[in-house]
Amino acid sequence: MSKAKTHKSELVVIQFGDRTLKGYLESPVWNTIEELLSNAPTHSPENFRVRHLESNVVEDIPTSGMKAVFYVNSFDGDADHKNINFHSRAPVAQGIWMRLQFRDGEVMEGIVYNSLRYLVDPGFFLLPTDPETNNKLVYVVKNSLVDHRVLGMRKL
Repeated sequence: MSKAKTHKSELVVIQFGDRTLKGYLESPVWNTIEELLSNAPTHSPENFRVRHLESNVVEDIPTSGMKAVFYVNSFDGDADHKNINFHSRAPVAQGIWMRLQFRDGEVMEGIVYNSLRYLVDPGFFLLPTDPETNNKLVYVVKNSLVDHRVLGMRKL
């Protein structure tokens, strides 16, 4: 008898080049970072089913044209927050430590699960390593990047 994962509503901020959408996404509850990263979908999602914050309308949002989907702790965020990069207080997870630069100039670092899917899919999930960030998880659309570099490997 297998245990079914429970679901919760994740707060998400979806950024496009010229607009931002805030809403709620139904997502499984994972107990550890490794469990979350290793159980990421086996292929990149073509869309995300989101309930809009302002209107409660549920809509399938296609990933084409997206910069990224930010799974956040709060919709308020912190516009003055300066990212801490390559620090020692990061969570330890099995994966590739990456530094990304988006077309709009935003730079972030995080852990990507080490798999073939990262290489072949049009997007990937990134676990931010900055302990002070509002982002818990980010789905990155590759064509929104101008640069991404491997900084190292993280092992348990």
